[in-house]
Amino acid sequence: MDHEEPSPCNPIIGLESIMEKIQNLQVTIEESRRYLLPYVRVLEDENNGSSSALSNGNDDRDYSDVGIAEESLHCLEECYTAVNVLVNQLEDSGLIDLEQSNSVQLNSEEENVYLLMAANCISKADFIGQHFLTLSETDSITNDSGPIDDIVGGENKIVQPCMARMAELSLRVAHLQTTVIPSEMSKAHDEHDVEEDITPDSIIDAYSQYQRRCLRSRSKPAISSLAELRQLATSQNCFVSDILEEDRRRRQYEIEINNDDGNGQVDETTTSRAQPHAQAITVLLGEASSLIQPLAAWRDGLTPSQQGVTDIISILKQMCEEAIEILDSEAQKLAVTVGGWFRPDQRGITILEQNGNEKQEAADLLSIESSLEEMAFMCQVLSRYSTFSRQTVSKDDSSMENSSSELQNLLTEQSLHYSTLETRLATLQFNQALSLATPQLIELGRPSLKVPSIVEDAHFVCVRAIDRAAGTRSERAVWTVGHWVTEVWGVDSGGGMSGDSVKGVYQALIEGIGCVGEPPVEQDNQNNAGQSTPSKPENAFAAALLEAVDDIDDYGRGKDHVRNGTGRAPASGGISSALWGTLDGRSKKHSLQTRIDAEMCCLNGIVASENSCKALSNLFADLVDEQLEGEQDNIHAKKTSMLTFAKDELASHARSYHNLLKQRVRALVSDLCGADDLFDCDGKLCLQNLRLFVENEVYNLNASSFRSMEDEERLDAEMIAPIRRSQIFEEIGRDKCDGVVVLQMAEEMSLRSIEIILSVLLKSEHCKEFNDWGALLLSKQVRLLQNTFSSLVLGLGDTDEVCNTSTILTQFNRANQAVSILQLEKPSDWLMFAYKVDGGDDINLTADEIKKVMSLRVDFSEEAIATVCSQISAN
Repeated sequence: MDHEEPSPCNPIIGLESIMEKIQNLQVTIEESRRYLLPYVRVLEDENNGSSSALSNGNDDRDYSDVGIAEESLHCLEECYTAVNVLVNQLEDSGLIDLEQSNSVQLNSEEENVYLLMAANCISKADFIGQHFLTLSETDSITNDSGPIDDIVGGENKIVQPCMARMAELSLRVAHLQTTVIPSEMSKAHDEHDVEEDITPDSIIDAYSQYQRRCLRSRSKPAISSLAELRQLATSQNCFVSDILEEDRRRRQYEIEINNDDGNGQVDETTTSRAQPHAQAITVLLGEASSLIQPLAAWRDGLTPSQQGVTDIISILKQMCEEAIEILDSEAQKLAVTVGGWFRPDQRGITILEQNGNEKQEAADLLSIESSLEEMAFMCQVLSRYSTFSRQTVSKDDSSMENSSSELQNLLTEQSLHYSTLETRLATLQFNQALSLATPQLIELGRPSLKVPSIVEDAHFVCVRAIDRAAGTRSERAVWTVGHWVTEVWGVDSGGGMSGDSVKGVYQALIEGIGCVGEPPVEQDNQNNAGQSTPSKPENAFAAALLEAVDDIDDYGRGKDHVRNGTGRAPASGGISSALWGTLDGRSKKHSLQTRIDAEMCCLNGIVASENSCKALSNLFADLVDEQLEGEQDNIHAKKTSMLTFAKDELASHARSYHNLLKQRVRALVSDLCGADDLFDCDGKLCLQNLRLFVENEVYNLNASSFRSMEDEERLDAEMIAPIRRSQIFEEIGRDKCDGVVVLQMAEEMSLRSIEIILSVLLKSEHCKEFNDWGALLLSKQVRLLQNTFSSLVLGLGDTDEVCNTSTILTQFNRANQAVSILQLEKPSDWLMFAYKVDGGDDINLTADEIKKVMSLRVDFSEEAIATVCSQISAN
């Protein structure tokens, strides 16, 4: 078989251009080396503790970190550009194929010579990697310590982008060397290379360690400041919080001294100084985030644009990922270390853990609250960084959950600890508010309008606790605090609070805590000072008035009585008619007035509690909306179920307080205006007087008697004036009641008045007789009562909601229907004019009542009434 002759080699295309590019690369590298040599010497002198190179007055170069980074990048960019131009020329000439990495084949001796010359020149581009390694390992000239980096607190961030670009250029050059230089030439080159090769792994490791040094350098001042504080506290045998509290007092004193108006502004370092642990963690994790975020954005933007560059893209992504992982790991380790210092440095937390159920001094409560403020902020920072880390660092590894993260473990521990301490502090503050509860002004300019301080104090404590818990970004903390809040405002006397004291706001109002000031100590006989009063009914006024009756009985039997003032207004109950002979006695007027004032204050407190529950419910509703915003998954919906429960519970508590208000107002009206069991009295109370007036009124009139009976002066003197002179009207006139309380009183008095009128008309043994003139008279009397009670509310000048008299008018609906029936010309007209108001039978006359009202008209026949009522029943 004949052997084929080898084909002659093709001539090298663009040989002159190759030689030109080789020479250009050599010149560029050499010029860059010479130009950057002064910067390298400055860095070496700086590392050796000498700055002689900077003293040369003839050199106008910028030897700051920014100047060195910018000039270095400029030179390295020129070198890389020359390398890239040469490589492209080699590919155009057919000497190499970039699409087949690490497979360069030597086809002839001539190709071997020129490729060897190009490879030798490209190998000198190691200068790019060597210079980058030098910059990454040297110390900063501008900053006090650490590597070359952006100026701390500076606006222009230049160094970091420059270093990232130089690392990229170094990797690209190292990658090109493995692509362009044949393996035989690479081995020959390694034998004569006295310096260590610049490999991609060494560049990646150098850049990652550079980022780690930057993080430690940036966070060092805050951590060092905290460490110095801890050393000082150790030397003084105290807590770090003690030193901070003393520093705060000193600053406050200096502000008050230096400012005549006493409103001096605290400088910006006050907050960071007062919360050194939170400040250190914030700086640490903030700097870590600022370093990680650009790397993550770079990593995510690296996508292969064409075949042949995939390798370098994967290497660059590897560099970004390793740098991010090192930064995240270092940040977590430092944060865990600083977080572990927090608890031993806080006096407030130590006190709360040791004496969580005991009374604390005001200074201790302030120290505890300050510690919790810092702990809550720390939890927020840790939570935000954990979310950032989960989304950024572990992006490509779904198996890496935060449960295995050191930082997440710290966050879980801090959140649990915070939740426990927050509820303990809130309990202590609530108990302290109970011990100091007194009537307080609701608004300026209304000195008689007061509310128990426990309501506002409890609301403030709850809002602070909820806001602080929400600020932690910990669902567990919000759930725990929300549960405590619902129990504090709940109607269950056994919920939420510890110890034998009052269990919550509801029970405190029931017992009248904070409704009276210092109770007067009354003694009638020193010899019987050891005797105590018998138990009284729960109602404040019933207790006071029955006490007056008991005193009279005791006085008649020659007994003395000692009153035990407790400062509490008991809950509602009934009273006896025997007290009415003592109302005008001056000796008992002050005691009764004190109880009345206490009840008015209690009613205001109930309204304020209802408003507080509504406000807190809305606060939880906002938290639910924030968590559900943009989240539709079932898992997130389950997380908000506890918040929804707290929201609904507080809304239910608001309704309970409103029902309590109705009960207490009903008892108040019974005590001061008359109750059902006192209708046989002599009419000294306004509602009793109204009953006697209606019972004695004649409604079967002629025109002449009607004119005298409808006289304004007569009706005002005999029916309206007693109501206006009643004690409830007097107390309202003294501006002691909140608008909602006044509205509720007006509704209750309206309801009682209508019940009296209808009771006289429908249930009396001696039925009234009506004609058309009498119907007109009754209509006017009902209208006067309606105007009287409406004016009670309209005279407040309060909000539109309070001044709305529609609920009062609703109470008069049954009476107005009765008046309309009595004014008919004949019973059958009711079939045409009949109407009902939405609300059920409570505010509408029944068929039986309609029949009774019609029967009061002397000119209506029984047959006509029966016919109409049968049709009404049929409908």
